[in-house]
Amino acid sequence: MKSLLIENSTEIGSVAVADDGEVVIRREFSKAGKLSLAVQEVFLELGAPDEIIVGIGPGSYTGLRVGAATAIGLQLALGCPAFGCPSVLGYEAVSYHVVGDARLGSVFLASIEDKQLIRNPELLSIEKFQSLLPLLGGRPIFSVGPIPNHGYLPVLRPKAEYLLRCRDSFRPGLEPIYLKEPHITVRSEK
Repeated sequence: MKSLLIENSTEIGSVAVADDGEVVIRREFSKAGKLSLAVQEVFLELGAPDEIIVGIGPGSYTGLRVGAATAIGLQLALGCPAFGCPSVLGYEAVSYHVVGDARLGSVFLASIEDKQLIRNPELLSIEKFQSLLPLLGGRPIFSVGPIPNHGYLPVLRPKAEYLLRCRDSFRPGLEPIYLKEPHITVRSEK
């Protein structure tokens, strides 16, 4: 079975193709708009997949929407199944924590043990995250990008190829994981 994997929850996205569980091609891209070019490249080289797996966040609002829309379009065109997988599972390690800047003084935090979510991504104030740090145990903490006042955390973004090892966490829906409503500036009425 040939699987197309898409991870686009951060500013650096990735696409991979696995054949019977073995990754045979991997591409990285910057900016959500480059996803279609990366998908085109792997299609030209390896042909159409039998299934699609897409990272569903949490993460960049635009990146998640582009990733999900791409997977839905391909699913409809190819007639193959598509699955969503939490992006926080897109790491080589098997037990770890993931933190990401959720803007406006908040972060998200998720905990993974043996490639299973044991703490679903949740929105926390930076102060609450700081108070939880001593309780997180000896597992590594990966940051999907810089966290205010926590520059010592290693920045490590999720990768498409690692989502394949998390089949137990696949979801039939491709709805992104949103932890809060998008920040939208509303035009004032005069």
